[in-house]
Amino acid sequence: MNNQNESPFGNPRFLISIVVVFLFLWGWQYYVNKNYATTPATEVSTQSTESAQNIQKSKKNDSTPKGFPQQSAPETAELKISTTEEKNFSYEDENVKWQLSSSGMGLSSFELKKYFDKSKTPIVFSSVEKLFSIEVNLEKVNFLVKKVSDVEFIGTSVVGGKAITRTIKYDKSLMYFSSNTSFEPGFASISYVFSDKKHAPSSGNFLMPSFDKQDFLFREAGKISTEHISGLKDAEVFNKSAVNVSLASIGSQYFTQAVIDKSEILPAASMSVKSSLAQMHVNYDLKNSQIKNIDQIYYVGPKLGEGLQKIDPVLAEVMDYGMFGFIAKPLMSLLKLMHQLLGNWGLAIIALTLIVRLIMLPFNILSFKSARAMQKAQPHLAAIREKYKSDPMRVNKETMAVMKEHKANPLSGCLPMLIQIPVFFALWKTIGSSIEIYQQPFFGWITDLSTHDHFFVLPVLMGVTMFFQQKLTPTTMDPMQAKILNFMPILFTLFMLSLPSGLTLYNFISALFGVTQQYFLLKSADKKTA
Repeated sequence: MNNQNESPFGNPRFLISIVVVFLFLWGWQYYVNKNYATTPATEVSTQSTESAQNIQKSKKNDSTPKGFPQQSAPETAELKISTTEEKNFSYEDENVKWQLSSSGMGLSSFELKKYFDKSKTPIVFSSVEKLFSIEVNLEKVNFLVKKVSDVEFIGTSVVGGKAITRTIKYDKSLMYFSSNTSFEPGFASISYVFSDKKHAPSSGNFLMPSFDKQDFLFREAGKISTEHISGLKDAEVFNKSAVNVSLASIGSQYFTQAVIDKSEILPAASMSVKSSLAQMHVNYDLKNSQIKNIDQIYYVGPKLGEGLQKIDPVLAEVMDYGMFGFIAKPLMSLLKLMHQLLGNWGLAIIALTLIVRLIMLPFNILSFKSARAMQKAQPHLAAIREKYKSDPMRVNKETMAVMKEHKANPLSGCLPMLIQIPVFFALWKTIGSSIEIYQQPFFGWITDLSTHDHFFVLPVLMGVTMFFQQKLTPTTMDPMQAKILNFMPILFTLFMLSLPSGLTLYNFISALFGVTQQYFLLKSADKKTA
């Protein structure tokens, strides 16, 4: 028998379990704080649009610049007068509604008609800085815009005596913009600006972390990098720059606005957060370049993986699944397949959970067998510790002999946990960041799988199920150790209170599967023993 007066901290297995639990909880909290915002769920900026600022008037030029359409003197005068006044051109279909401004030929606003925020109003992107507006030599430019069709616009202007033409076309089916800027050589730089309102922080904490996020994402020299700005304080200023950028975006958990470069040279990107405004400049340095065209793709909208892939494979990289992306991507494909078969995202999550648990079943059986063997060997190990308590070397030697005799391996008990941790975080990303389950109902009181369970039914059920699973798991711990680990279900319940109900549903079904698994394994083991 174990010595009940012996300190549990003298037991190596207890110390290992405490270290594993601590590292897991610390890693979990660090991961949440680093990757997820303290922002209200599904909030997208709806910053009001202000009047366009006055720009420097074009210099008077008697001769028509090379490459610029031939115009008579009255037409040139008309160009100079028209470009001092902002004009807006509107477009609307069943999916979106947007306005294109003559100020920089940027978007005054972009509305997603099929996606809504908490107040049930459509998601709107807007900013004082027109989305994807153009700056030449760091100065804003107004264009004389001609509407070619309801989705194609051509703008012309003169800056410093040099002609510049911009063509923007919207693709209705894939919901993206293509942009071409042609100009005469001689400009020092051309920049494209877009911004988003810095999301206000909420009351996320260690026990009830917030899941939402806001970040800058860019592809520099072929490598994706992310700068999380969710945790910045109100008065905190952030600045970051990158070179050779082929993709630049400002995104939240489910939505993004992004630029893809398709030109002969790669631009630099500068990111900043100041006065509650997150802004990105995509700058082309033309001082030593002879290029005459800049081609780009713009996207504003939801992070729909298949749609982004159709627009451009590079754009699909805004679906940042983190370091476990190689697991998250196939899990996302499997989740979509389950939804096609079952027709409900909640049922799809349940099916995905069962499949993952079945895959993990052999490792769990191995862990169970190891725990049972350790349980049987425990009386012998206690006797050895008592018999050779003055000879640690002999204790180690005899302990190894007993464990070998009983085919017990304490490390095999940790194997399933080590394997499930990356799977858990991959599923965390898959379920928690998938626009497919955004505001999707399950049944009854769960009307949105992307927000927390408002009645806390799922977190409580998950905690209770984890408690029973823990009780059914074979253990060699003394009562004091068991009492300490009994707090684990309580901690996990508190963690899940504020997290998306889709994630809580996954954890509940996983724990329920674990209870069923332990019951049948124990029943089978008892039959063999009898």
